[in-house]
Amino acid sequence: MSEKKGEKKLYYHGLKEQKKLNVSRLKYLSILLSVIGVAVLLVAAQSAQAPLVRVSDVYGNYLMNYAVVRINGTVITVPYVSQTGGKLSLTFTVDDGTGQIDVRVYSPLADEMIRKGLVPFPGDEVTAEVQLRVRETYTYSMLQYLDGLNFRSKLYSDNPPLVKSLNANMSGSYVAVEGIVTEFSNVSSGYLMTVDTGESLVSVLVPRVLLVFNNLSVKVGDTLYAPGIVYLYKGTSPEIVVRNLTQLAVTPIEEAPVVSIGEAPNYPGMVMAVEGSIAGITYENGRYVLTITDGSSYLDALVPRDVLANLNPFNASSESTVKVAGRMGDDGRLVAAYLEVVKPVKTEFKPVGVLTLDMRGSIAAVKGNLEEVDRIGSNLKLVIDDGTGRLDVFIPSAALAELSNETMAQLKVGLGVEVAGYLEEYRGKLEVVVYTGEGMRALGEPLSSEEIELPKVTAAQLADYEDQLVDFAGSIEGVTYANGTYYITVDGVKASLPREALLNLNPLEAGTGSQVLIRGLVKSPSLVKGENLTVEVSVVPIPLKPDEVTAEMEGQLVAVVGKVTDVANLSGNLKIVVGNLPVFVPRSTANELTYVPAEGDMVQIGGYVEIYRDEPEVVLFNPAAIEKLQQAGPVEGTVSDLKTAAEPLLLTVTWDSIAYQKPDYALTFHDSTGSATLLAERSLLPNPLNAGTGSTLRVIADPLSGRITALNVTGAKPSPILKTGSVDLSMKGKTVAVNGTVSSVFTLGSNLKLTVDDGSGGIAVFIPGGANLSVEKGKTVLLAGYVDEYNGEVEIIVYDLDAVVAAEKPSGGTAGIGEVKVSELSGVTGRVNLTVTWDGLSYEDGYVIKIHDSTGSAELPVSRDLLPDPREAGTGSTLRITYDADAGQVVSMTVLKAVPAEELRTGDVTLDILGTTVVVEGTIKDVYTGKSFVKLTIDDGSGELVIFIPKSVAQPDLSEGQTVRIAGYVDEYKGTVEVIPYRGDCIEVR
Repeated sequence: MSEKKGEKKLYYHGLKEQKKLNVSRLKYLSILLSVIGVAVLLVAAQSAQAPLVRVSDVYGNYLMNYAVVRINGTVITVPYVSQTGGKLSLTFTVDDGTGQIDVRVYSPLADEMIRKGLVPFPGDEVTAEVQLRVRETYTYSMLQYLDGLNFRSKLYSDNPPLVKSLNANMSGSYVAVEGIVTEFSNVSSGYLMTVDTGESLVSVLVPRVLLVFNNLSVKVGDTLYAPGIVYLYKGTSPEIVVRNLTQLAVTPIEEAPVVSIGEAPNYPGMVMAVEGSIAGITYENGRYVLTITDGSSYLDALVPRDVLANLNPFNASSESTVKVAGRMGDDGRLVAAYLEVVKPVKTEFKPVGVLTLDMRGSIAAVKGNLEEVDRIGSNLKLVIDDGTGRLDVFIPSAALAELSNETMAQLKVGLGVEVAGYLEEYRGKLEVVVYTGEGMRALGEPLSSEEIELPKVTAAQLADYEDQLVDFAGSIEGVTYANGTYYITVDGVKASLPREALLNLNPLEAGTGSQVLIRGLVKSPSLVKGENLTVEVSVVPIPLKPDEVTAEMEGQLVAVVGKVTDVANLSGNLKIVVGNLPVFVPRSTANELTYVPAEGDMVQIGGYVEIYRDEPEVVLFNPAAIEKLQQAGPVEGTVSDLKTAAEPLLLTVTWDSIAYQKPDYALTFHDSTGSATLLAERSLLPNPLNAGTGSTLRVIADPLSGRITALNVTGAKPSPILKTGSVDLSMKGKTVAVNGTVSSVFTLGSNLKLTVDDGSGGIAVFIPGGANLSVEKGKTVLLAGYVDEYNGEVEIIVYDLDAVVAAEKPSGGTAGIGEVKVSELSGVTGRVNLTVTWDGLSYEDGYVIKIHDSTGSAELPVSRDLLPDPREAGTGSTLRITYDADAGQVVSMTVLKAVPAEELRTGDVTLDILGTTVVVEGTIKDVYTGKSFVKLTIDDGSGELVIFIPKSVAQPDLSEGQTVRIAGYVDEYKGTVEVIPYRGDCIEVR
């Protein structure tokens, strides 16, 4: 204790002892001063603004990563919102003139920004205090507090001007549109709608950011008032971007006032609804035309397919009452956006056989088994058969896309289907158009025959079955032909029959008195519209001598046996004289004959008796009803029988190729049992222009000599016309045809050698025995032969001199040909000249020119290469024509007096001028390229017009917005008028 006191004294030695200080108080004071200092610094920091920078200075600058800066600029994008894991994020882009940068806002700040309506939109001027994120390839910024976004100006108006259409010059303005919603899509960026203002279609986008905490109910057909910003989508397409839902107004289509059908056209531009029953459905320029009626008045409504799809054709027949709503157009037609079936009447299934062309437009339901299933571009074509007839079914691509995979898998030949849609005519045939996927049901199994059984009735019972499909049974009394239709008389009742149905009757096997069953529609007690014929009990006719056929037998079925004394070709028809009895073979039958008799042949022929120039003649309507009678002849066989047979064989084969084997020609052919090569004389070979390789032949083959002794064409396949420059050695042995200008001519003994060029490259042509042909350099020639090789080069060998058709010279070249009138054409043979007026042009498996003179009119097949330029000489021109009556073809054409095709506005081309040549010019609105054609829609301001360009004419590279000038002829497709150019140089791009 004393020691401690000593130390204390030492410490204070010489000093006066003072009071001890409390150091803990100084500690607390220093802490207080530190806190006050930090607070002062924080306040100072918060009141200091971040530096204002240019985007170009910070973008990609790693030194600025995580830096807080301010950016002044214009919002240039629609705000994009995403929701991931239940959290919101929002992105917009700012442009300060030096560059662009994305600004991102994350939850919960994004939620607050949306709820308070502080989301920037295109055109807004903003200052944003953001934190930068600099990445290797991308720089963006983050808004960290809501007060960091300052609107210097907003693109907005409480009373925006109402506009009817948009253009790019309106970008950045605030306007409003009002109209009917015709399309609605829920896309990633929001609700995208197409609004019909009555003058144009306007795109309206309700951004997804406005829909996060708000509900909006809008559908197709509703009337929409939409103010917003005009924004250029992808920099080119103007659309309205709504920024304030409180300004948006939706009037449901259900609230549209109902107007009577008769009064509706009096209110153009009005949004209305009408009610009535369905009078018909057709298709027009991308939309369907639904005609409705109240019993006294009719109204057409233009209905998009998606709207028409609300009409299930199985559940709603043409007798159903529907409500259609939309805007009344200036043309008195309702532009519909809404359809509702008010009083449905279920569609009853009908047999195919009762459907007729006068039922076009009505809703029909049929069922049957699939005969054909074919893809046509993106569409599907079916053929069904229910036992009462065959019917085409067309399923457009939009409806096809609605079919399930299970349904598609069951659309196979032989399986049953149920089909509903509207009836349409296509190329003269009736078809069902299935406009919605609900109109197709696949049964997955064949339709049983019991489901299509019809009542079997006699002549006495027909009165009870008018307008019904029946199986009419009775005895044949005779056959007649009138106005393009065959009629068979059964127990005093006439039944019309298509030719293919009448072919079920072979008069050599079933004559007068045979029992038949005719399936058809009862038109009256004395007339049945037949679809099919079945021979139930045959009565074989007793063969007659030619002189035993008399005028009193008119209409009766007979079989005649005798010797052929004459055979003549009358413009495709055949006249065969048996003894002194003429037998007439119509062109349709002549083309299918497997045997054409020669003078001296002994034949048996079956047909019906007709009176011609007061004398009886027999009409051969069935190609199987002619037989050559002989003591010993060939037996029916197959190609495989050639190896073992000793007697001549009658073969039906497909011709594969041809080659020269001096002095004959070696023909290679096949059937289902194999292939073979036999020799044939040149005189037996068919004209390759009419029947080349690929044709079906009926030949008599001698297996011992390896030769063909007789040859008939039963299924002609003309040689394809190719470009001269496209013929190559890969086609060796095949027959081809070329059409071009003779560039060189050489006579080699009795032979002729040419070079023919159509502009694609020359081809050598060798014509054995052709030295005397009138072929000159500079002439246009059509010829056909087979492809062969000579000295390593390709050439065409023409083995039939009739397969060389040279165009006549414009003047003086036809002096040796007789001059005839149009009325005399039916009785002429060989080549003749006519001076005619050109009336029209059409296409039916080839071009057909319609002409007339003072004695009558005619339609003649013509090659496209012969047709004049319609800009110089169109319909109405006077032509000098050389016509080959035997070939049934125009071979040359000279314009004597040119009348240029009339220049019309696109909207003035109508169905009233079908076939005439016109010149039109307009802007391309749409381009569709098919497998074999290019289809344009052009408009010069007077109305849209379809241009159909076959790729065989031209393959132009055209696009929307181009102006084109087209010369061609007027045609129609499914009721729509179109212009078809037939020369490539008549398609001009302005």
